[in-house]
Amino acid sequence: MKRQSRTDASLGRSTVETEAADPDKGGTARTPLELPGWNVPNLQFSTFRVTLLAKVIDRLTIRRLAERGELTYAEWRVLARLGTMPEGGTVGQVADLAWVDRAEVSRAARSLEERGYTRRHENPNDLRTPILFLTKTGEKLYKATLKERVAFHESLLVDLSPEERVVLDELLSRIGDRLAHLVKT
Repeated sequence: MKRQSRTDASLGRSTVETEAADPDKGGTARTPLELPGWNVPNLQFSTFRVTLLAKVIDRLTIRRLAERGELTYAEWRVLARLGTMPEGGTVGQVADLAWVDRAEVSRAARSLEERGYTRRHENPNDLRTPILFLTKTGEKLYKATLKERVAFHESLLVDLSPEERVVLDELLSRIGDRLAHLVKT
């Protein structure tokens, strides 16, 4: 299926249209894409578009968290990672899992602790790095926020069949494997 990209000057945004909209030719009708920055000259790579989608998802996440008024995005990242770590985690471990710097995690963890969502325990392996845990209140907030985040991410995939979701995940995993290799070198 051939796609044609163009910039719609009247709208000030890029559009993507499918030429082969005839189902007999293997195409399907496609609405023009209205996401600014999708079609950037010399950057028409799927991986560039993945980063664009990630940034849009981040912005929507920040907006939705702000509307709830309970968490910043940095705090949600800490809460989300600790929610999957029943043994707790250090600032460094959380930062590594979230791909953010330790200072951001440290500030967010301190804010969460001040509000009763996390607690610190002494780390028997390294007294300089306490282990962070969710409190019962933190677990409740984590579960409530997670439920909303799952619904949001499901809404992004609603137009994909179960088979397409598997293919998308496999393709992203292959790109992830390549990135993991590059990070190690």
